Amino acid sequence: MLCDEENLAYAAMPKSYRKRSLLDFQKEFPTDQACAEHLVEQRWALGFNCPACGHDKFWFLEGRGLFDCKACRHQTSMTSGTIFHKTRTSLLKWYWLVYHMAMDKVGVSVAEMQRILEIGSYQTAWLMAHKVRKAMGDRDARYRLAGLVEMDESFFGPKGTTRGRGSENKATVLCAVSLYTDRKGKERPGFARMAVVSDASAATIEDFLEKLGCSAETEEGRQLMEAIRSDRWRSYGRAAKDKQLKHYKVVLREPQDAGNLLPWIHRLISNTKTVIRGSHRGVSNKHLESYLNEICYRFNRRFWERELFDRLIQACVSSAAVTYAELVGRAPTRNDC
Repeated sequence: MLCDEENLAYAAMPKSYRKRSLLDFQKEFPTDQACAEHLVEQRWALGFNCPACGHDKFWFLEGRGLFDCKACRHQTSMTSGTIFHKTRTSLLKWYWLVYHMAMDKVGVSVAEMQRILEIGSYQTAWLMAHKVRKAMGDRDARYRLAGLVEMDESFFGPKGTTRGRGSENKATVLCAVSLYTDRKGKERPGFARMAVVSDASAATIEDFLEKLGCSAETEEGRQLMEAIRSDRWRSYGRAAKDKQLKHYKVVLREPQDAGNLLPWIHRLISNTKTVIRGSHRGVSNKHLESYLNEICYRFNRRFWERELFDRLIQACVSSAAVTYAELVGRAPTRNDC
């Protein structure tokens, strides 16, 4: 189960997500102008609203592509305050990248996107993809997991190093999948979250549970998250007790039993490692969480696959841009994307 704050925040907006095949996408977005009109529609579904004063009357300065508020004279572009802010790359190329990142289940290669979209440099294409991943992560951060949540930790890094909790060269990742029971009484996976952490201690697990919304309550005052299911690693028991959650312990006599006794979380982990080792050819620990956000974003919307493009564009216009300097932790350089 999941509490959808995204829908609560936009409940008053007459928004509908279009279902699009690749052919539909090609027909609807042949030019930059078509992309720009769609972007404005997604950003201001109820009509323009000044970000400075909230007024809805404006002049459009066509030569500069700016909306000029009639009340406070604040000028804003269609891309300001979004991941596309100050971009030098055409919206058509952005739209193609967003479409592929939304629709490709195994992820897309940045080098391949740079080649087929004729983007000037690998650095520009890399930054564009990370901006989209940030929008994915920001969107899923609005969600709160509920009910029974299956949890485990996994380790991502180079092969040949120590396996499991004793690994020094691998990144520790906490993973969670909410579960629900379908009409036939079978347990099914709901929504997933993953996060790179320093360790798998009780304190770290408690912080992760807080990010999942374990303290959030329903309108009736009942806690949204009710229980966690994990292996017998003692940190899960301590965290569950501190957060007043039930803890269902699964006894793993052999490592290979995990896939049967904690099936959904291990299927998610397995699929995630396949994607990272495949299309992305491995990723650094520094940027691992960004890729995990991308994988979870698509997983969480697997029932709305043909709507994913519109959903992701909506996430992109609702998320602020991140710079190359912020991503790599260096002094600011010219942003050429």
